[in-house]
Amino acid sequence: MAEDKLEAREVTWRQLLPWTELFRGFQVALDLNKLLLAAAGIFVMSAGWWVLSIAFRTNEDPAPPTYGQDYEKDWARFRRARDHWNLMHEAATLADPDEQKYQIEDLAQSREEYDLFKGVKDGKGYQEKLDSLIADKQSALATNPALRREYTLKIPQYARLGTVKPHGRLSTWPWFENRGPNPYLLVTGQAGIPWEAGRFWDWFARDQLLVMIEPLVKFVQPLVYLFSPRADTFWTKLYFFCVMLWTLATWALFGGAITRIAAVQVSRGEKIGLTEALRFTANRLVSYVSAPLFPLVFIFVLLVGMIVFGLIHMIPFVGDFFSGILWPVMLIFGLVIAVALVGLVGWPLMAATISTENTDSWEAVSRSYSYVFQRPWHYLWYSVVAITYGAVLVFFVGLMGSLMVYLAKWGVAQAPWAQAANRDPSYLFVYAPTSFQWRELLLHGVQVDGQDVVQNGRINPLAYQAYLNSPGYWHWWNVVAAVMVAFWLFLVFLLIVGFGYSYFWSAGTIIYLLMRRNVDAAELDEVWLDEDEHEGAYGGPLTAPAAPSEAVKTTQSLTMVEPPTLRTPPPEPAVPPRTPPPQVAGGSAQPEPTPPEPAAPPSVSPPPLREEKGRKKKKKK
Repeated sequence: MAEDKLEAREVTWRQLLPWTELFRGFQVALDLNKLLLAAAGIFVMSAGWWVLSIAFRTNEDPAPPTYGQDYEKDWARFRRARDHWNLMHEAATLADPDEQKYQIEDLAQSREEYDLFKGVKDGKGYQEKLDSLIADKQSALATNPALRREYTLKIPQYARLGTVKPHGRLSTWPWFENRGPNPYLLVTGQAGIPWEAGRFWDWFARDQLLVMIEPLVKFVQPLVYLFSPRADTFWTKLYFFCVMLWTLATWALFGGAITRIAAVQVSRGEKIGLTEALRFTANRLVSYVSAPLFPLVFIFVLLVGMIVFGLIHMIPFVGDFFSGILWPVMLIFGLVIAVALVGLVGWPLMAATISTENTDSWEAVSRSYSYVFQRPWHYLWYSVVAITYGAVLVFFVGLMGSLMVYLAKWGVAQAPWAQAANRDPSYLFVYAPTSFQWRELLLHGVQVDGQDVVQNGRINPLAYQAYLNSPGYWHWWNVVAAVMVAFWLFLVFLLIVGFGYSYFWSAGTIIYLLMRRNVDAAELDEVWLDEDEHEGAYGGPLTAPAAPSEAVKTTQSLTMVEPPTLRTPPPEPAVPPRTPPPQVAGGSAQPEPTPPEPAAPPSVSPPPLREEKGRKKKKKK
């Protein structure tokens, strides 16, 4: 019987330290198809958010409520109304952002606190008012140490007085989102940010890290608003739920396509086309969308049970005893909801599961949750490595992109007599993206009436407006040229920001393959391929039989053991030499018997290929 042949594998870093596979993330993510998918996903998601913000802010008052008149005798109702308005403004921008600044009404938590600090305009004014109240021996702060300590601890909170409120976090287009300082201006010291001790980690955690995990932030942010106590109306909750649903649907299509390309590339070293990846994802779009919705639906079912519990609690006397006895049940419900929410950090693993295994949404959910909770330290380690490495990559790509657009402008500006002819190309960038400080970068050094448009790394609004209104400088063809250049800058900017999204989904796919290897002992090269590619459920080329035949065809692409060598037919028996026949009586010779013809050896067909140990035998459809 022929024995199976197993080839000895060379020991590499991939076997010794499998997490080093994450360092392939740059190579995998820096692919034009993935960048185009990421850019398209960013645009589609932002367009949906913008439409939803317009639809849901129609019933909101464009001016924030003020304490007085209707709210004069009901501070609690005023506090709820003000918090609700601030929440919707933070998400959908209800009024002019530059005019909406923190006031005492936004920070005071009681009527007494409002009366004490009414009229304070900024943090310095709060500090001065607090010192004067403490010095006044007749005030409550002078006689009550606990109250004095409480207001002293609020000094950092009141430092926000007079600053612009957050706005448009769920309605701002990607070209105008705040993503921190520009990498080129930061490296060259022109960002207007002094690098003090500890400043690096503050910048890394607040700006660069959030840019790296921006897809996850975009998914979690509507959920945070949905569970916020400030979302106190059904209309508001519906708005945040629609934003979350649109985000899931958008990245189910585009993120799923990125994970599909990444899964085949990492596992097989091959690349599939953009159309093919989109077709694969579109055919399984329901699974991609419903996978992260399963935990949310489960949470909603538990929430319904908690609401019923709350209705019973509203019954006097009976509700008190009912709540006191059965409150542990609510604690269990809260624990289950917390576990379900924490498990959503495995959202990228769900898309990677479907893209790699061609499975349904339920298995995607079960695998992601089991991997996260069975091997939490492995998942945490892979995530830390991927995020740290990715933050460096995103900074590098942002630096190169910024340097590219800056050098393009610089090179054109070197044309002789450009300044004398009043043809400096800076005017082409007045509509450049403000995110990553691209507008500051491209307008750096521009002056109007002897005043710099960019001062201390920031656009001076008055100087910028004066530059736009410069008489005799701007004509309609200047505006057309600036708009056309802005279009190309917007496109390039989407591709640069899209690298972070491409890396996020590519790294998520690599982490899924590593977690599957650790939990299920499956090799990294196992991936489902479509039948029309003559590939089967899992990766690895077929080991062809010794003598391939045209009639033998297979649609399997499993990594197989080399088939046993076919037995050669036995040699034909040698024919003995002819001897004269014996003489018999009568002198006649017996005729020599003719030996029978040897039977042709039966045709031996190759035995069926056998799968390697540990590979799945059932082909997934």
